[in-house]
Amino acid sequence: MPAAATAWFTAAGVTRLDASFALLGAVVLATLALCSALGCLASGTVRRVAVLCVVPLAIATLVCAPASASLAARTAGPVSTAVQEQSTVTAVVHATSDATMISSDRFTGSSRFLVEGTLTAGTLDGVRFTARTPVVVIGPETWQSVASSDSVRTAGRLLPTKPGDRAAALLIAATSPHVTSPAGWTTVPAELRSDFSQLSSRLTGEGGLLPGMVIGDRSTLDENLEADMQTTGMTHLTAVSGANCSYLLAFVFLGARALRLPRLPSAVLGILALIGFVILVRPEPSVLRAALMGGIGVAAVLSGRGKVPLALLLLTVVVLLTIDPWLHASFAFMLSVAAAAGLILFGPVLASRLSRFMPLLIAQLVAVPVAAQLFCAPILTLLQPGLALYSVPANIAASPVVPIVTIVGMAAVALIAVAEPLAVPLVLVAGSGTAWVGAVATFFSSAPGATLPWLGGPAGVILTGILSATIVAAVMFGPRRRTLLRGAGGSVTPNPLPGHHRSKAPSGQRRIGALLWLAVGCAAGLAAVALWPPGRHDSGMWHIASCDVGQGDAFAVRTGERSVILIDTGPEPDAVDACLDRLAVDTVELLVLTHLHADHYGGIEGVPRDRTVKRILYSSSEPALPATVTGAAAQQTPPERLSAGMTGEHGDGGSYGRVSWTVLWPEAGAPADSENNSSAVLDVVIETDSAPAVAILLTGDLEEDAARALLSASPGLGERGIQILKVAHHGARNGGLDLAHSLKPRLAMISAGRDNDYGHPHPTITAGLAAAGITVARTDELGTFLVSIEDNSLRVHR
Repeated sequence: MPAAATAWFTAAGVTRLDASFALLGAVVLATLALCSALGCLASGTVRRVAVLCVVPLAIATLVCAPASASLAARTAGPVSTAVQEQSTVTAVVHATSDATMISSDRFTGSSRFLVEGTLTAGTLDGVRFTARTPVVVIGPETWQSVASSDSVRTAGRLLPTKPGDRAAALLIAATSPHVTSPAGWTTVPAELRSDFSQLSSRLTGEGGLLPGMVIGDRSTLDENLEADMQTTGMTHLTAVSGANCSYLLAFVFLGARALRLPRLPSAVLGILALIGFVILVRPEPSVLRAALMGGIGVAAVLSGRGKVPLALLLLTVVVLLTIDPWLHASFAFMLSVAAAAGLILFGPVLASRLSRFMPLLIAQLVAVPVAAQLFCAPILTLLQPGLALYSVPANIAASPVVPIVTIVGMAAVALIAVAEPLAVPLVLVAGSGTAWVGAVATFFSSAPGATLPWLGGPAGVILTGILSATIVAAVMFGPRRRTLLRGAGGSVTPNPLPGHHRSKAPSGQRRIGALLWLAVGCAAGLAAVALWPPGRHDSGMWHIASCDVGQGDAFAVRTGERSVILIDTGPEPDAVDACLDRLAVDTVELLVLTHLHADHYGGIEGVPRDRTVKRILYSSSEPALPATVTGAAAQQTPPERLSAGMTGEHGDGGSYGRVSWTVLWPEAGAPADSENNSSAVLDVVIETDSAPAVAILLTGDLEEDAARALLSASPGLGERGIQILKVAHHGARNGGLDLAHSLKPRLAMISAGRDNDYGHPHPTITAGLAAAGITVARTDELGTFLVSIEDNSLRVHR
């Protein structure tokens, strides 16, 4: 345990250093390890301290030394300077993953694809260079066909990544990829994967789950089925995991033994099958962990060491982190290690306790998902804040067919390499198993309360960890009920003799058990307090809200206790839905889409969730609406194209005031030179009984030239001035400062994503606002913030 912990902490530290400091650290650690080894030859206190330190120091040296060499290779040549200067280069990238679709471009709405790879060569400022720099490439739709092992030539801009990231740079591709596919025997695994995926798609109708469960290919997985699997805590079944390695190794080894092969050849066949499986499905972190652990386990059994699963797991962690220290930050690796630890440490104890109330086989079936879930829950909270209420029953229902799907599917892959028609029956059998898994996911995901709300971030992790640890401790150290009594002659009787009392657990043990169950109750109560109420809650008195929706816009102007005017929706439905929930909004009196870039309309599907949308206005330079907008609006009200001069009024003049709005831009029939300059500009005025009227100018993504045209077309606006300005285009430089200088607002609101790739807001904009004496409130710094009108003041609240 100390060795594995040392390896993990060393990996986390060394990957955040530069190569020279990492090398210095390796030298220092090696010196200390040598001194500790010599200290083991001494006696007394020196020996005792040296014995404790020698192994952790040696492990830290083993992790640190090769990491320093990897860090040096990552930053060799001109790449490091190019990344820091964010230069544009032509690059040759060796892809190490298939292209994966990520979120759409927030400005154009077009699909984007991510490819992991290694930058091996390129040209910078006319000078060619070679490198070995791991990169992540983000490219347009033309990158969709890039596959692992392809060599890709492209051009783009290099951006820095965060310290500790596996990729040393982010390459934003500006051109389509020029792809060179590998030739020879190295293409066989990719061809087998492709053939199996195509065959399973033709023969089975189970939502594309079979290729994922057998070979880790999720490209054909149906989106709705994927969502159902996530809701029910069955996402691990959509891809290859360590369990697949265990099933395959056991099947090959036991099959060979059944054919009366000796143990050594059987073990060799099992290891060869495991190596082939890893090559076929690709060395994902969880697969590497299971494969290496299985290989070491076979060697341990053959050497007479027997089964030492916890030692095998910890040794596997040390070896893998020595080879690849960046695995320490991989969620897949963390979850794989946590699940294995749960099954080893807690699974047998839980099965033993459950066997008092049910048959042993059923107890073991229940114990496996429960143990894995409890140990993985804190990590899963970081990925998805929520509790899958039916995760355990869903996994129990699906688990009997998983080994069958794995073994039969792998046999089908092997037959495809020989003769594809022979694989058809096996694909049909495996497909029926995945159809059952999909049906289980769909059934439980549609059950009431399938996902319970939960805290996210560090607070959620701590709370989940306390709850899981308390349950584990209560089961492991709680009171044990004794059912057997030993007679005078040493015989065992199953029931107490007449006149005798049943044996009870010692009083100290009962007290410990009671305290543990009390802790479970306290943790559950804390969770209930933290999460209650599960629905909406009022955020107090406010008049304007700037929702933190990432790199996008979503502003709400309050018209009543539970009603608003909403200007834009941000890029993601869940983000705007969560913000409106927190604001306790039931009715959207008016939804305005300032223009049709995805970072302003992409979240529209989240607005009508349990809410009424009375009217939708939009502006655009395009003749047609995106399908996302028309689909979301179909259930509420048809969208209307707006133009300058349109007005409206909402509110009853009570505590929330009367809200009136006027469209100032674009002018009817005026051609727009860009989608940004077609942005609707709204002049919104809030009148309350207790304070002077407050005017807000909401500007979408209006650029500097259109802003000047707006000022010329609305001379009264400049004479009157405003109190609040929504800074155009997330504070981008092309929005300019003309509106701020002419209208002299007291408060400027900027909505931008934290650490966004676009550099918003630009320093010249924020510096110009500050120089003009304008207070700035930003979502990338404050998160969602509220503005309230109090007497003659504007108050900004987190």
